[in-house]
Formats: sequence, C-alpha cells, structure tokens
Amino acid sequence: MNEASRLLDGELTDAELTAVLERLKHDAALRDEVSAQQLVRDGLAGLRTLDAGYTLRILAAVRLAQQRNV
Repeated sequence: MNEASRLLDGELTDAELTAVLERLKHDAALRDEVSAQQLVRDGLAGLRTLDAGYTLRILAAVRLAQQRNV
C-alpha cells in the first residue's frame, strides 16, 4: 500500500504522518496522488464531485502559486 492510501486510511504512525504532511508541502506529485485517490474513493462511495475539471483547475492554480513563490 502506498503513502497516499495509508494517509487516507489513517494507517500512518505519528512519525510517518508528520513526514508525509511535510512532503505534501513540497511534493506536487504526492498531492496529486492523494487528490486522485480521494476522488476515486468518493466516486466508489457514490459521492458526487462538482465536476471533473474542478480539482484539476485547483491543482493548476496551486502549482502556479508555488512557482511564483520560488
């Protein structure tokens, strides 16, 4: 099981959680993985999302803001 799954399942130790949360600040790929897995889980649970492009637009805006701050 990968870090994103373990994070969403609440299966990380305190030390692992701290490390993953720190990585999420700087690792766009990990943030994307967590977001994608959460969307899949929501879909499987029958939860509706606003629209397919909504999350992608948010992720693009976050990436753009990060690039401006570098």
